Order: sequence, then structure tokens, then C-alpha cells
Amino acid sequence: MSTIWIWRSRCVLGPLFAAGLAACAASSRPEIPVEAKGFLGGIASYDRNGDSIVTCDEWRAAALELFTKADRTGAGFLADAEFQSLAKIDRTFQTAGSKHFDANGDGKVEKSEFTDRPNPAFAFADKDKDCRLTSLELQVARNLADPPAPAGPPAGAGPGGQGGPPGR
Repeated sequence: MSTIWIWRSRCVLGPLFAAGLAACAASSRPEIPVEAKGFLGGIASYDRNGDSIVTCDEWRAAALELFTKADRTGAGFLADAEFQSLAKIDRTFQTAGSKHFDANGDGKVEKSEFTDRPNPAFAFADKDKDCRLTSLELQVARNLADPPAPAGPPAGAGPGGQGGPPGR
């Protein structure tokens, strides 16, 4: 009788345990700051030397280049319209707006504010805080920003579809 109870327990509790683990894993995903989501998808593009590692220095160099392109007046700061043009140059700035970079709140983004302000996605993805995003950290960050679609049966599989009961 105890053997039957153990078998039944495994049959009932095993799937419940597995489902609980899956739910726990899904619910334990870290919360991604809104301003980081736009950066996470394209952060690998800041790898300036092609070594599959993005460093803080590479982010700053890319930020300086972007700032220079957007500062059409050459004033050393970006007015709101100039900052909005960044989204056309680099889509990652569609999410992180000028308020993120305007550290002193004066309504304009100065060069130092833009280049010295940490990229929110970089800070989020750099789990070991060594100022280097490895290919593994980049992949994890991309998966968190845009999780892969869950695996399931192929389209059309199941009853009535491809692979379903014949004769229908």
C-alpha cells in the first residue's frame, strides 16, 4: 500500500512541483527599468573594437559621437528638439528621454551630462559591475528585454490541424 501511495504522490506532486518551479522562475525575473528596455536590444552595437565586450569607455565614446551628431548648433548642449533627433540616429533613445540625462534639471542636456551619465541598460546588464559587458551578459540582457517566444507545438498541430485526427 505504501508503494501505491508513493507512486500516486509522484504522479500528482511531481507535475505540481515542476509547475511551481516554472512559475517561480518566471516570477523571479528582475524588473527592467523602462528607460533600459530600449537600450538592451541594441547595446551590443556600442562594441567599438569588435571584441564582443562592451566597456564603459566604449559607451562613452559612442555617446560622445552621438552627442556631436545631434548638437547641430554646436552650443555644447542638446535642446529638446536636438535630443529628439537622437531617436532617429539611434533608436535606443526612443525610451530613455532627455529627462534621464538632464542631471541638473535645467531643460537641456549638456555634453558632460550625456557622456558621463551611465547608460541605464549598461548598469542593468553589468551584473558583476566591472564596467564590461561580456557576450553572456549581453545575451542575458537581450533575453530579458525581449524574451524568446515559448516553445510550443508547431502552428496547425493538434486536433483538426496538421497531425490531428484523420478524416476531418
